[in-house]
Amino acid sequence: MPREDAHDSRREFDRSRSRSPHRLSNHQSHKRKRSRSSKPVILPLQARPLGKHDFEANRAIFALYLDMQKQMYIEDLDEREIKGRWKSFLGKWNRGELAEGWYDPATRTRANAAAQEEPPRGKRRASPTYGTNEKTQTRHSESEEDEFGPAPPSKSGGGQKAGPVIPRMEDLQYRDEILTEDQKAAREDLAYDRKQDRRVQKDRLEELIPRPDPGSRERQLEKKREVASTHASLRDEKEAGVADVPEADLLGDDGVDGFKRQKKEMERKKTERELRKEEVWRARAEERQERLTARKDKEDQTMEMFKAMAKSRFG
Repeated sequence: MPREDAHDSRREFDRSRSRSPHRLSNHQSHKRKRSRSSKPVILPLQARPLGKHDFEANRAIFALYLDMQKQMYIEDLDEREIKGRWKSFLGKWNRGELAEGWYDPATRTRANAAAQEEPPRGKRRASPTYGTNEKTQTRHSESEEDEFGPAPPSKSGGGQKAGPVIPRMEDLQYRDEILTEDQKAAREDLAYDRKQDRRVQKDRLEELIPRPDPGSRERQLEKKREVASTHASLRDEKEAGVADVPEADLLGDDGVDGFKRQKKEMERKKTERELRKEEVWRARAEERQERLTARKDKEDQTMEMFKAMAKSRFG
């Protein structure tokens, strides 16, 4: 029976191992650790966790968070930086690491109201929108970031001033382009008309005084006379020294009156250039004032919201 005694002792040894306090404590610790990691995070004020596709619904409060916590404007950030900031915001929100005031529904309401009342800040950067189709979301893994990014907000600028509006730089540039095109077309038309008129006059002159046939003796004699006349005029100018300039060449065809008209025309053109410069300056000043006003309004709204949050939290 020594074989049965060995079998019994083996069974007793296994039973004692199964009752080892060290093994039991390790098992309980592992179970306790697993249950702790699977416990969901309870957010303040019964707020719900956010996902990366909740960007559009939470754009206003995210913009407020960037403005108050990071001193950044969401309109000044590019798509890649907005994506990274949104990821960081999601992590802090879902872990409950933000202040309790951010989870307050009243804060979200104020942020949405401020976003609707805020005037547009210049041009917006184009960026892809989140996909809303659930089939598309399940087909792509969460590691893909191609569809992740904010969409440009559709805000309608309010508070437009009544009455005449100071033209912007784009309007002035468009006007100058139209004027330049009109002047160029007028010069081309005038040059074409003059060319046609010279051609008509030449045809009429040849009809009145027919020219000799090319290569004939009369044509050769005419060429010699033209060359001799040209040489004679050059010789006379060289011998006479400084030629007398007629008054019409100095003051114009109309004399003193024509010179006065030309002077007035030059002054008028100078005045037009000065007026255009003033228009450009006014347009730039108006745009600069609009940017400053929009920035000041946004800062005032941010401060009011911050005061309201502090009052609701600290009393």
